[in-house]
Amino acid sequence: MNQSIERVMTTSLRISSCIVSLLLSSMVASTCATAQIVYDWHDSKEGWVPASESNLGCNLIEQPEAMAMRAFNTTPVMRSGTVNESLGIDAGTYDRIQITLRNPTTSGNPNARLFAYAPETNSFMCHWNVLVDTEMEEFQTYTLNLTSPPNSGSGTFEGTVGRFGWRGPWGVANGDTIYWKQMVVYNSVGCTDSEACNYAPYAEVDNGMCVMVGDSCDDGNDDTINDMMTADCLCAGEVDEVQDIQSSLSVGMAPNPASTQLWVTSSLPLGRFRVLDAQGKLCMTDHSQSASTAIDVSGLLPGTYFLETHLGRTPQLYRFIVHRL
Repeated sequence: MNQSIERVMTTSLRISSCIVSLLLSSMVASTCATAQIVYDWHDSKEGWVPASESNLGCNLIEQPEAMAMRAFNTTPVMRSGTVNESLGIDAGTYDRIQITLRNPTTSGNPNARLFAYAPETNSFMCHWNVLVDTEMEEFQTYTLNLTSPPNSGSGTFEGTVGRFGWRGPWGVANGDTIYWKQMVVYNSVGCTDSEACNYAPYAEVDNGMCVMVGDSCDDGNDDTINDMMTADCLCAGEVDEVQDIQSSLSVGMAPNPASTQLWVTSSLPLGRFRVLDAQGKLCMTDHSQSASTAIDVSGLLPGTYFLETHLGRTPQLYRFIVHRL
């Protein structure tokens, strides 16, 4: 079964999530490939902004095929969000970046430059040059190894990464335009079997940890037996005994997508609940004695999450999205 990449639109990025088991068991979460970060600049700027410094100025313009960067000088720079936004990822999480662009200029030293920034600063932690072609009539794709040393004297790639940035190829002139089509931040090692539930489409080396339909798993429920991955890539087992109350349970969430607060209404007091991200990582745990519960999601990064409840005998997952303009 070939799983397509799910892209969740946010203000600053699209994250292609690994397949999540029914109960996000520890076994499946540990074998899911880390989600790729995909910036797809078709008819979108994906939250990217021009650098605010006057010597790095440019305009970013949404276009059907790619985002156009019109330079104000020879060093136009764009960043993956404003200074108060953060990816919140560790520098060791990913090891490759793939960039697709078209450089129609005739600059004599056409090095595009990737910047990495710590959170809440416009001062880069380091940068790499990426030599690109000139006078392009078609888009071309280049791959940067993030484990390679950054440019000499530019710093080190370590700690928390808040944002990425790109400088147009060196030597562009005022008024020149560079076209940016897509950027993917990914791991070179992952599951390369397209039939697997945790298929990592950008992985170059298989990690031997593919999860297939029919594989044994643990759905986290002590009341089920014979747990295995279903055709929908969900970890599910057979329930020995089903309580009548289970069929009458209902849970609603609004607004969805949510920005700062998610209201959860349930047919019974919500009780113990957890919030997990798309990779099964625990983001929040709490308890409510009410059938109407407000959950503060203002501290969560934009993306897809799951609310796990225990209202009946079997835990249930409910999907919601955090989205901010």
